[in-house]
Amino acid sequence: MNDKKQEIDIHQAILVAVYNAENEGRYDDAEEILSKAIQQQSTPQRTALYLGELALINLALKRYDKVLGICSNLLSNDDLKVQHPLLYLNLIACQEISTFLRSGKDVAEVPFRGRTLKFAISGHNSELEIQHIRQKLYEPEEVELILKHIGETDIVLDLGANVGNHAIALATARPGSTVHVFEPIRITCDLLRRNIALNGLKNIDASNLEVAVDSEDGMLNMVQRINLASSREAMKGIGPAIPKRALRELWPERVDFIKMDVEGAELRIIRSVLDLIRRDRTKIILECYKSTAEQDFSDLADLGLEQIDCIEQSAVFNVLVQPR
Repeated sequence: MNDKKQEIDIHQAILVAVYNAENEGRYDDAEEILSKAIQQQSTPQRTALYLGELALINLALKRYDKVLGICSNLLSNDDLKVQHPLLYLNLIACQEISTFLRSGKDVAEVPFRGRTLKFAISGHNSELEIQHIRQKLYEPEEVELILKHIGETDIVLDLGANVGNHAIALATARPGSTVHVFEPIRITCDLLRRNIALNGLKNIDASNLEVAVDSEDGMLNMVQRINLASSREAMKGIGPAIPKRALRELWPERVDFIKMDVEGAELRIIRSVLDLIRRDRTKIILECYKSTAEQDFSDLADLGLEQIDCIEQSAVFNVLVQPR
């Protein structure tokens, strides 16, 4: 039993060291840690996980041949899809993105409502970028649900815009609307700005990027992973400090719709502007993890927000609410 616990502790220590190195941009150090762990670890499952992380690092560092070698080796294991389904999907994404970027292309084209949307491919956002390479939007059902509930001249806030998948689709489909985008991570913001420019959109307000939206002003620390979608708020002192602004101070003359993806701060932020939400009759779509959904639904109801639609995903519900 002690040997098992020691093995788990070593595994956790390796992951912490890798994530810290990624957070500080020391990708070569992260690669070295993983390479040593692969040599020392005897568990095939953990070796596969370390190799998967190596694939992500090498993808971001533009070492495409190395990525393809790792992916080909791991995907040759017929049991991988069953034993590690998330790793399997990640490797498929790394493989396709590497092939795309190695060909010299770095912009994907996505057909959407008779238009062609353009998205930069960086290798830093595999879960989302693989959809763009496949000529699909990320979370298209949610995009279509939002479009059902916003008018031609509505004002929309996209809190946690990432690289603009939702914002660019919404702004294209509703050219008379204004979409305000908010995203705290600098690398992601650079990609978001590029995507706005690629699509020539003038109705996206990107004046509040590199700032985290919260219930009050202050600072927060972010753990920035090699794969941008895995970045998250951290304990104080870990990761770079990023300014945060109270949503109340950023509220335009009115807000018709809010799309929220703020890593668990949704309810806190909603409470801080509940009077404005009631005044403007603002509709909100947010994620609720299935593990906490019952409590989240109860909390939303207590705030006077009624559920008007819901999309079920593998681990979350995308819930659409409005003031009663």
